[in-house]
Amino acid sequence: MDTNRRFPLILSSFWIKIIALITMTVDHIGFLFFNTHDSIPLRCIGRIAFPLFCFMIVEGVLYTKSFKKYALRLGIMASVISLAVIGDELFHISGGELRSEGNIYIDLLLGALAVYFLKQNKWYYKLLSIIPLGLSIASFIASSMEWCGCHGQILWYPFFLRGQYDWYGVLMIILFYVAHLLKDVFIKMNSATTGINVENYKDTNIERNALNIFSVIMIISVTLLHYFIGMIMPAQYVPWMLKVQLCAMISGVFVLLYNGKRGYNKKWFQYGSYLYYPVHLIILYSIYLITLI
Repeated sequence: MDTNRRFPLILSSFWIKIIALITMTVDHIGFLFFNTHDSIPLRCIGRIAFPLFCFMIVEGVLYTKSFKKYALRLGIMASVISLAVIGDELFHISGGELRSEGNIYIDLLLGALAVYFLKQNKWYYKLLSIIPLGLSIASFIASSMEWCGCHGQILWYPFFLRGQYDWYGVLMIILFYVAHLLKDVFIKMNSATTGINVENYKDTNIERNALNIFSVIMIISVTLLHYFIGMIMPAQYVPWMLKVQLCAMISGVFVLLYNGKRGYNKKWFQYGSYLYYPVHLIILYSIYLITLI
């Protein structure tokens, strides 16, 4: 079968990452430099970023040559951000904003570990995926108890070990992996119908489109679940961002355009995409402080 990519599969992983980085930056500009009402359009654009990062995490876990090195990079960045959160809490650099925002790299690391366990052949390794998902749920519970005023500072789950999106992020990553499994089922059913060998579907537009569509369904499902769970939480907890988070479903448009190719992948970009998160925050926050003078 034809393995040449045709329109609309025009985005490689390089461009998916670029879009995620740009929309994330727009989100943080809105957060720092605009009041709540004026920042809404920018924050909506920013919701596109996280599902794309989650989508790329699954691609990374499935196709990396060394999961240990991949997880180590995520772990190092998670540690750097956690240390920054601790420093912010000790010296009140941003008034506790870093603590309240959480650590996105913890979400990505837990999600990557969950997928790694799920892709193992033995069932007892697969069961280990419950651990990262459980940790993300515990992080959510701890943060929610603090936010809603139901409890004081939670000590049993330290603030510097909490994610930014918690169960929402880890579950989305897991379901992106499930999308791969559903894609395989679809291809087998299609093979049984057409008589074409399953191997002939490998790396074709049919396979890619099926995976992209299942992935979009996962984005929509998890985002709606996040919204409905937020709606039943105590009123003090539900922020205006709950509705804004629905804009995360827009990221599905870019997932539909993904061609499964790596694209530009020089070493400087690989490591630069990790470092971009803390570096751009430092730059933006420095500019923000200058505007206050």
